[in-house]
This record gives sequence, C-alpha cells and structure tokens, in this order.
Amino acid sequence: MFALRLLMLSALRVASFAPRLTPRPHTTRYAVEEMYLCDENVEKVLEGAREDMAAVFGYAADSQKVGITGTVELVEIEGPIVIIRLGGRFWHKRSDVVTRVANYLIERIPEICDVEVEDAAQLDDADKLEKKPGW
Repeated sequence: MFALRLLMLSALRVASFAPRLTPRPHTTRYAVEEMYLCDENVEKVLEGAREDMAAVFGYAADSQKVGITGTVELVEIEGPIVIIRLGGRFWHKRSDVVTRVANYLIERIPEICDVEVEDAAQLDDADKLEKKPGW
C-alpha cells in the first residue's frame, strides 16, 4: 500500500513539472494594436494619447478651467523620427510631457526610434516660474 501511494505521489510531482503542451496565453494589461509608421497612424495614436492622458493636456474642459491649455501636434516624420509641436500651458514639465508622449507613440508604433520637439524653445517652462498674484 505504501509503495502504491509513493508511486502516485511521484507521478503527480513529475506531472506538475512537465512542460505545457499548449502555451499560456500572454495577456497585457491593455490591449495595444501595433501599427506601422505613417502620418495617419501617428495622428491616430496622438488622438489616443490626448484621450488617455487627458490630465496632461488642455483638450478637456476641466483642464482648461484650471489654466491647462497644453496641446501636442504632429509636425512631420523624418525617417524613424517623429517631430511634434507643443503649445499652450501644461501642468507637468514639458520635457516630461514629451517623454510620456514618446513612450505612448513608441509602444504602439515600434518603428519609431525617437520623438523630438520642433523647436527646443518649446521645452521652456518659464510660464510656471512666473509669480502668481498674492505670492
């Protein structure tokens, strides 16, 4: 009886370490459709970024009420580099906004090597340094 029980336990142990015949499905937190690099796809992904990261931009009425008017637009694509234009006022540092937009774009369009701003002056956060009345 003891030998039979030992045999059954060893069979269970071997079965638990056996490789799966069918792989487990890989699921990501959010389903992301990979796209190829073209103007239309970059525009679609930027529209998604405006919606998914609404607190960063000034497209929503709630953001505009508190003075957030930030915008991001596609300027052009130069090979694997996407050039964007920042406008308005952001809650976050402009360099952080570019980083977040770049990550968002690259995750969905892997052909993109880098995302740059049209003009380095667009990264200036001087409007945040202005003293507010009563300070």
